[in-house]
Amino acid sequence: MSKLGPISHFPTPVSCDSLVLQGLRCEWGAGVLNLVSSLSHSLILTGHWKFNMAPHGKELSEDLKKIIVALHKDGLGYKKIAKTLKLSCSTVAKTIQRFNWTGSTQNRPRHGQPKKLSARAQRHIQRLSLGNRRVSAASIAAEVEGVGGQPVSAQTIRYTLHQIGLHGCRPRRKPLLKMMHKKARKQFAEDKQTKTWITGTMSCGLMRPRNLFGSDGVKRVWRQPGEEYKDKCVLTTVKHGGGSVMVWGCMSAAGTGELQFIEGTMNANMYCDILKQSMIPSHRRLGRRAEFQHDNDPKHTSKTTTALLKKLRVKVMDWKCMSPALNPIEHLWGILKRKVEECKVSNIHQLCDVMWKRTPVATCEALMNSMPKRVKAVLENDGGHTKY
Repeated sequence: MSKLGPISHFPTPVSCDSLVLQGLRCEWGAGVLNLVSSLSHSLILTGHWKFNMAPHGKELSEDLKKIIVALHKDGLGYKKIAKTLKLSCSTVAKTIQRFNWTGSTQNRPRHGQPKKLSARAQRHIQRLSLGNRRVSAASIAAEVEGVGGQPVSAQTIRYTLHQIGLHGCRPRRKPLLKMMHKKARKQFAEDKQTKTWITGTMSCGLMRPRNLFGSDGVKRVWRQPGEEYKDKCVLTTVKHGGGSVMVWGCMSAAGTGELQFIEGTMNANMYCDILKQSMIPSHRRLGRRAEFQHDNDPKHTSKTTTALLKKLRVKVMDWKCMSPALNPIEHLWGILKRKVEECKVSNIHQLCDVMWKRTPVATCEALMNSMPKRVKAVLENDGGHTKY
């Protein structure tokens, strides 16, 4: 077969398409030019022209198979086509024979490797996983193997569960709800459907001991091999727990109130002192007519606390137990904790001055505005858990 000379032999720049077409015109005539022109991206130019070779063991591209068929229709034999396109004769022969049988160069749909598990075994796996959401894939594989006698890997179990839409995820942490709790939560939501939360509620709560210097949860970092001990890839810790602290705070749609740091174990008398020192000034500033809301902690419902609130003429909202998600300040604690981690707070004074007092009023207003949605979510789930 005649070949074109190097590019430098041409007096003027010539495109890849024109070089290829000139070469084909010399060898096969103009009958195949239209097809090759439309498929010219399958050809490469490297001083001399040649077709792109298919990688060894790889499937031929659709364009290359069309060229093989077109060249065979123009009268070229298997060996001539194989030599021209740098392919084996058997590959060319199979491509042409498959085209003669099917009338197309497209591959037929494949079914892949037969499934190792029968439909009955797959249903059994689904029942096991739905019956016990915490069972591991290895345990399911052992039980399936014990029943059917066929060895199955844990990865096969995971793939089967993925096929039916079940994926292993970390469970959300929620308080334990008994039937009595669900009924009480539902009744509370029904009673508060028409309540005006934005102007009529002041929420308070305790932020449980938090580690200012460490992590209270699982963290992940992106790293490359060998970077395990780089400063940016380690989670630093300090001795003696790193400064855990318990704080009391309150908020309304008008913003945050006072923040009180608690040392030692809090009892009813200490809680009453906090109400006198922090709650009353905050109540006056955030809204005198606001309804005071706190949970059913024994310190909050003690006779001493109840008598004090009655003496101070503070209206207290009737609260249902096991309902932290309905208290918007719980989400404000979460926001505060994330800010502490981001800004590297080193002491409790920074926590008060930098974080709490600078909480945007819009954040507090948005949390109070979410209360109707929270109440609606409790009703929709019959008093059960919600996304809040």
